[in-house]
Amino acid sequence: MKQLTIYRILTYILIPVACFFGLMGFLILIPAIGNPPMWFMLFMFASLVIYTFSSLKFLSNGIERNAPCKTSLRDWIRVNAFVCLGMGALFFLNAIGIFMLGPVALQDFVERAMESQPNLPEGIDSGIFVSILRGVAGFMLVVSILILVHVILGFKMLKKFGHLFGQSTLS
Repeated sequence: MKQLTIYRILTYILIPVACFFGLMGFLILIPAIGNPPMWFMLFMFASLVIYTFSSLKFLSNGIERNAPCKTSLRDWIRVNAFVCLGMGALFFLNAIGIFMLGPVALQDFVERAMESQPNLPEGIDSGIFVSILRGVAGFMLVVSILILVHVILGFKMLKKFGHLFGQSTLS
């Protein structure tokens, strides 16, 4: 029961995160048409949104109401969970990498990145970019932990409540 409570809480916490990534995916949709490497990021964002709302449907209809679910819902959850595992691992590694840099190395990295951008206005302080980078890394770390824990618990819930995906739901 404790795992189910944690799964329920994490599901509701991930809803605004999924909405944020859905909005980000929508905003990069047009630039991604002309830039194929952005398709991977768009695919990961869409997978998080699909996984979160499929998990919410499984939680609210299947687990809480004990109603039978279609096997396609289980498949949507599983497939997108694997993509979310990869996304969570990438976010985690990136965030840890940024936090492992010392203040001098991070400042040097930001200054070199700013020098390579010719269109930046004069007077932009690299300290602002360092704080933004640390903030983004903190957000990525929290989101990655939420995603990874939720996916692991999600697989356990799919196994525990596997009877909800019986053969009678294949209509």
